[in-house]
Amino acid sequence: MKKYIYIDYENLPGVQVENIEDAKVLIFLGENQKKIPTETIRKTQPMGDRVEWVTISGVGRNALDFHIAYYLAKNHTDPSSCHYIVSMDAGYDPLIKHVALFGQKVKRIITLEDIKEKPTLSKDLAPKYAKVLEILKKQDKTRRPKSRKTLSSSIDTLFQGQATKEDIELIVEHLFRERFIEEKNKRIAYLD
Repeated sequence: MKKYIYIDYENLPGVQVENIEDAKVLIFLGENQKKIPTETIRKTQPMGDRVEWVTISGVGRNALDFHIAYYLAKNHTDPSSCHYIVSMDAGYDPLIKHVALFGQKVKRIITLEDIKEKPTLSKDLAPKYAKVLEILKKQDKTRRPKSRKTLSSSIDTLFQGQATKEDIELIVEHLFRERFIEEKNKRIAYLD
């Protein structure tokens, strides 16, 4: 399955670009974006022609968004291909919903980590995850763990040492994947 990744670099200038197997990466730059981190360029060079830099000429409301929509339509030649728009801009969501009606697989993501295969919770771990989620939802938001370390410690305490360090890490990672929590400046924010 071919993957197309459209990065709204204007919206997410700090996105970590990396080599993803069987993917064509299009990085869209706004007209006023003059600086690209050296590390980003270094990471994309080994990808060769699988990376395309698209500079938007002209400034206008949603100009970059329209360019991404154009390339999304242009690259819809293989119905089995998947398309990922990397952006925090929820303005893409109505377009994604619309093209899904025609069988096009499009998803808006915030990080390229969302594309990678992720470990799933085992049958033994799923009930523990559900318990953690239940307890966090019942807790007052101001009393919930504020860092990854304190969250992991709280989970360890909850299961009284009956969960391995790897299990705890997997539970925390699953909370991120399910968009129950996010991390900004090493602080956890709850999205419920």
